[in-house]
Amino acid sequence: MPLWLQAGPRHPHSTETLPPRSRAPAPQPSTGPQKRNPRPPATPSPPPPGRQQREAGRSGGRGAEPHARANAQQGAAIMAAPSSSSSRALATALCLLLHLSLRAAAAMDPAEREALLRVMEAVSSDRNWREAAGADPCSSPWPGLECKPAPGGGGGPAARMHVARLDFGVPPNPTCKDTATFPLGAFALPELRALFLVGCFKNPDAITAFTLPPPANLSASRLQQLSVRSNPSLSGTLPPQLASIRSLQVLTVSQNPLIRGEVPQGLAELTNLVHLDLSYNSLTGPIPSRLGELRGLVGLDLSYNSFSGPIPSRLGELTQLQKLDLSSNNLTGGVPATVTRLKALTFLALSNNGLRGRLPAGLSDLRDLQYLIMENNPMGVPLPPELGNIARLLELRLANSGLSGSIPETFGLLSSLTTLSLENNNLTGQIPAGLSRLKRMYHLNLSKNGLDGVVPFDGAFLRQLGRNLDLSGNPGLCVADGAVVPDVGVGVCAGDAARKSSAAAGSSAGGEVTGGRWPAALLRPAAVALCCCLLL
Repeated sequence: MPLWLQAGPRHPHSTETLPPRSRAPAPQPSTGPQKRNPRPPATPSPPPPGRQQREAGRSGGRGAEPHARANAQQGAAIMAAPSSSSSRALATALCLLLHLSLRAAAAMDPAEREALLRVMEAVSSDRNWREAAGADPCSSPWPGLECKPAPGGGGGPAARMHVARLDFGVPPNPTCKDTATFPLGAFALPELRALFLVGCFKNPDAITAFTLPPPANLSASRLQQLSVRSNPSLSGTLPPQLASIRSLQVLTVSQNPLIRGEVPQGLAELTNLVHLDLSYNSLTGPIPSRLGELRGLVGLDLSYNSFSGPIPSRLGELTQLQKLDLSSNNLTGGVPATVTRLKALTFLALSNNGLRGRLPAGLSDLRDLQYLIMENNPMGVPLPPELGNIARLLELRLANSGLSGSIPETFGLLSSLTTLSLENNNLTGQIPAGLSRLKRMYHLNLSKNGLDGVVPFDGAFLRQLGRNLDLSGNPGLCVADGAVVPDVGVGVCAGDAARKSSAAAGSSAGGEVTGGRWPAALLRPAAVALCCCLLL
């Protein structure tokens, strides 16, 4: 028996968000009465005496009737309380008969079975799947096959089971053969809700075309989730027939480097779509502005392609959007002001593009934003203080973006911040002391800028960051006390700078002598008094 026909857990697809599914129990094959713990054999019950007496009464005449009636009543009483052994046997037999009748009533439709077997023939690498599948594959589903009764079919125990989900490529699901072809037959399964083809088409000597049936054959499809991922030998363009599967809620065509061309405009007609992931392909052309018509979209990932042109302003119409990832493309222009309408946004990634200019005013109104990733864009503008007002930010990455000016004091208000990456910009001035109050920070990179002055971090903050602090490439930066500072890429301050740092620390301590030095507030009066004494 193939590995994927053996009982075992399903392989989770953790990289994708699936709508909640209730798993209907599939009918199990009959195995006969269940064995119980051994018990002492019960004494056989004697045959009911009333039966013999009734027979005697019928043949012996009227004189035997009273005696026969009494014995019949006694026999009925005995039969009304059968032994526990016979009761168990009767119940087991009834359950067995009921189970067999339900299996017969719920058998898979023969046409659907043949469609499933054609899918297996096109994809599966196992050789004896047809024999092992049996007459009714849903009666004993294997990993990678999920069956459910048709919605609206009454949901009773005798409801006919249908193929609801197919997974191929990742064990324990069925693996794909080297000559696998795209399974067009899957779209003939009338109740199929989810199809996963993950790592199926990998043979470099057998390029597989990404094709779909004609639109007329897809209009009745009930498919809700299609995932085609990690297929290095899957080639072609995104089939325009995808627009005919109007029931789609999750569409993932990702990590298929031979998938090229432009995004079909018709995808905007998939109004039930919640997640659209076309990342890590070789798609080109502009991002279709019509994607703004997908008003129910929660996640949009077009990263790691070769899209060009500006970011469509109509994406600001996706008011339910929580994740927008357009990173690692060839996008140009600025960040459209309509992005500030995406009030539900938690993740915004526009890194590794050719974006320029200022970020739109009102970006701080995105109260739920947690990740702002804009690195490697030639922005060429001052670092906006407004970013310090996005209270829930966890990661702020703006490295290598041509940013200028000083680091805003408002960044010290980002109490949830864990990562701040500002390396390789044109920042000047001193590091705000408020950054040391960010107790959740574990990664801080300010390297390769023009920062100067004394690093305002105490020993506790430096130990908190450890090796995740990089201040190198700032010739004007120094630390006051090298004994408490790990290797962060800057040297110890010279005498004057160190004294100024100590004086400032003493002043902040309320005028008390600190570290064996007089605070600056007392040095001037002491010097005046000394001069007066010398003149006298």
